Amino acid sequence: MKRNIILFCIATLIFIGLRVHAQVNENTDIRNLSLNDALRYALQFSPTQRVQDLKVEESRLKLSETRLSRIPEVYLSGDLRRNLIIPSTPVPATIINPNAPEGETVYMKFNTNWNSSAGVHLSYDLFNPEKMGQVSEQQQQLKIDAYDAQISEKTLRADVAMAYAECVIAQQQVQSLAADTLYYARSLQYTGDLFRKQKASLTEKNTAQAAFNESLSRYLQGEKIEADAASKLLYLMGQPVTEENIGNLQLSEDIAGLYNTMTNSAVQKLSEGIGLEEMRQNEVVSLAENRIKFAGWKYAPSLSLTGFYGTNYYANELKLMKKELWRGNSFIGLTLKVPVTKSFSTANEVSQLRIRQQMEAENLRDIRNARNREWLNEQSLLQTRQKEYLLREQNLKMSEQNLKAAEAQFAKGHILEKELLNARLLLQNARQNFMQAAYDVFSSLITLEKLR
Repeated sequence: MKRNIILFCIATLIFIGLRVHAQVNENTDIRNLSLNDALRYALQFSPTQRVQDLKVEESRLKLSETRLSRIPEVYLSGDLRRNLIIPSTPVPATIINPNAPEGETVYMKFNTNWNSSAGVHLSYDLFNPEKMGQVSEQQQQLKIDAYDAQISEKTLRADVAMAYAECVIAQQQVQSLAADTLYYARSLQYTGDLFRKQKASLTEKNTAQAAFNESLSRYLQGEKIEADAASKLLYLMGQPVTEENIGNLQLSEDIAGLYNTMTNSAVQKLSEGIGLEEMRQNEVVSLAENRIKFAGWKYAPSLSLTGFYGTNYYANELKLMKKELWRGNSFIGLTLKVPVTKSFSTANEVSQLRIRQQMEAENLRDIRNARNREWLNEQSLLQTRQKEYLLREQNLKMSEQNLKAAEAQFAKGHILEKELLNARLLLQNARQNFMQAAYDVFSSLITLEKLR
């Protein structure tokens, strides 16, 4: 009776551990989660993807700012000054009094106690080599950032799909380990009863105890692996990684269903177009080429337009409302600036940019070759892994049939318990091989999707 209670407690412990993951919180979005749901949640809530999207928005605002910097700069100004000390300068007295003796000087003040100015200023670069190509460069940078966001999204989708597959395999493995542990618990009870009746040896009893201990240890390890896989999937989806969410996370697909989902949407051949990484690198190469072109403009002189339209106030008393004390003032001018010594640094800059352009071109060639090589290798590997998956699946089904046959033979007393245990061990090995084959197929399918 005591052993039956212990067996019942062990079975309850295992199934409670399984049902913790089967509990559904009506207020959560991660219950009965499909692969498509996981991908949608990740693209919506993943912090890393949100950062990439915000970088694109930031680059778009920078482009708008660069365009606005090309319009003329117009601003209003005004000032009011109280001159505490008014400077004086000696001038020939004949300037003021033609009858003054030659050589006589007088001191003349060149300001008043109060003066002010107000007006409109204009500044516009008619041609500025330093600003040439800024808009074009920022437009290309926006494209690069947009490709970065798309590459990040593609990587995130692949990582989430792989994490989902790992969760499916881990959950299915825990279920099988739970069934194994229950079986070994019953076997231990049966062998213990035989031992008390002196129909089984101590060695057989200890063997049954060791088998149960090992199966329970594998079950506990499987639970830990399942929890780690769930936390990884939640993290990639941008969901809070809490014990409650790990317990609520439930997947709607099993290994066979996920295999069908992934193989049906798998890429059959390499797209004739170029991949995102290659498209991004093309923009990087174009950006390097444009920088060379616009850097050469720095040899040319700059031409700018300046202007002012306003009025000035000069008086020894502060009476700003008196119109007669205000004097109109305006000007317009062109400024030409020809670089001389700066041409040496410009030549060095152009040489560096040419080297950078050559490096980016080589990087583009490397990306293209690496992508083609990885695609051919992974496609060949996928075909091998798919065949292995089908063979492992067939072996698993045959092992399950063999176990059922062994259990029937054992019930009739035609075989020993040792032979029954061997049949169960063979089933365990077949199940592990099948899960590993499924993992390998999922890995190849996801890698091919990333290369697309």
